[in-house]
Amino acid sequence: MIGWEREPFELINEGHFQVTKPGPLHAPVHSFSIRRNEKLDIILETRGPADAKSSAPEVPSGTVRLNTDTVELTNIAGIKAVLSGIQPYSFKTSHHYGENRHVLTEEARAHRIDAVIGVGKEPAYIIDWVDNVPGSFHWPDTIRTDVSTITTRSIAENNDGITLTSSEGREGFGKHAAKLVVAGATVFLCVLDREEADGRLRPGCIIYVGAPDQEFRKRVRNALSFALGAFLVDLGSVAYTDEWAVQSFRLNSAYSIGRRVFDLQVLHPAPLHMNWQHGIDRVPLNRIVNAIVEKYDEIDFGNLGWAYWHALCATPHIAGVHFGAAIEALQRRYIAANPTKIQTKIIDDRALWSKFSDAVDGVIANSALPEESKAALRQNIGSLNKVHQKAKMDALLRDLGIVLGPEEALAWKRRNDAAHGNEMEAGGELSLIQDNKLLKVVFHRMLLRITNASDLYFDYATPGFPIRRLVEPSSSASVILPGRSS
Repeated sequence: MIGWEREPFELINEGHFQVTKPGPLHAPVHSFSIRRNEKLDIILETRGPADAKSSAPEVPSGTVRLNTDTVELTNIAGIKAVLSGIQPYSFKTSHHYGENRHVLTEEARAHRIDAVIGVGKEPAYIIDWVDNVPGSFHWPDTIRTDVSTITTRSIAENNDGITLTSSEGREGFGKHAAKLVVAGATVFLCVLDREEADGRLRPGCIIYVGAPDQEFRKRVRNALSFALGAFLVDLGSVAYTDEWAVQSFRLNSAYSIGRRVFDLQVLHPAPLHMNWQHGIDRVPLNRIVNAIVEKYDEIDFGNLGWAYWHALCATPHIAGVHFGAAIEALQRRYIAANPTKIQTKIIDDRALWSKFSDAVDGVIANSALPEESKAALRQNIGSLNKVHQKAKMDALLRDLGIVLGPEEALAWKRRNDAAHGNEMEAGGELSLIQDNKLLKVVFHRMLLRITNASDLYFDYATPGFPIRRLVEPSSSASVILPGRSS
């Protein structure tokens, strides 16, 4: 049995597995080990004779391809583990003097490991392993840890001997968890000690009672990331029986935007506790997560969240473009879900528009312009009927009951300066950074309002980070609601 507090790499490293299908690796393989590197990639290290050969076709450098190469491991009980997306990147030959032989050591990255230990029974629990779980929160639920070692020694047991038993251990207790119920599923988010998870910066896990599918768990993880203001880095999952024996697992190399998510300050969009800025109460956390999961498809939160976290990790001079793209994506999804609320065409009547466009086409045809200019103008006729982006944004905000302050409106107007190659004026660095903060706040306000995830937001564009109602714009005048302390 593998303890629930760590990934099951030792099941493979110490499970009497052998490489039975080497794929692109040099073979034969005499021994191997699997680990994570500092980037949380899965690394397979193999060792074999110096004359080991690879049967994989040579791929020219710079080739763009979908890597489907696999390596298969099998243990003495017939259990198989498959490593997919194998990409060898290093090999070296060394001499082992004690054994008087040369050894070829090869390292390869693996995109994923899949293994099934037991079949025929529905898992009782699933744990998603994650990193970058913020430990600075005042969590609502406790984790109690009891670790003990029992030593039993039998003396002369065949001759009426005695049995000696001793035990030693340690206990731990602290508030490091939050219980949620998401769409009927019971979920526990836990913060783990670093010594229990070597190589991980902020280890944690999400425990599910039962066996919800991978897509549902992805949605919960993405919703939790937004609610906590911390991108939860996905490491994989393990399914357990009701006796906490490993039934199957899927571990993957992590994506953390080049580890930049670990450098982000933890700034959750809406208050999760009304007494402490970094406190968590179950009710608001459940509300945000459930609201986002419920509207996940409607607002395409998978892609929307992807754009949001990359905007946060972007360099300041280009971040405004990313935030603008995320806001426009949210705008498009809302309009698509509510087609009668926001006008997207200046002339809605098809017959009237057809008559107008035919008239414009006639003017172009009768002009003395060159034919290539006429063709170019005809291509632009369709865009004449599109409502301007500013007008659509104004209409959407009115529908949501959100008012942009003058600073937010100016930041929205300037969001695409970098994309158009407009140079920043000397001394304008502070304004640029402030614009990025304002755009982030605008995105938060819109998303929280559209999903009904909260009635309040943190104004991160104003010193002191005051809590405001969603309808109230960001302002340099700090307004803090009663009952809040840091």
